[in-house]
Amino acid sequence: MWPTWTAVAALWAFALTEQIWLFAVLFLAWAAFDIATGESSFVQRVTRRDQPVTYWLVVSSWVLLSVLWLAFPS
Repeated sequence: MWPTWTAVAALWAFALTEQIWLFAVLFLAWAAFDIATGESSFVQRVTRRDQPVTYWLVVSSWVLLSVLWLAFPS
């Protein structure tokens, strides 16, 4: 359970310190985890095997948001 608590604490730290680019790092880690496991949880669980289009849309969104936040940090 400690990885979840660490990620939640990091989210709050990033938001409170206005270090939005750090969200990009977290989203990249999320995308990497989703690719490694073949499933993603966003609103509901989707799997690469059962819903490939939705799965890749979600994972691609994490990667694209990360790239945008790294390229244009506020």
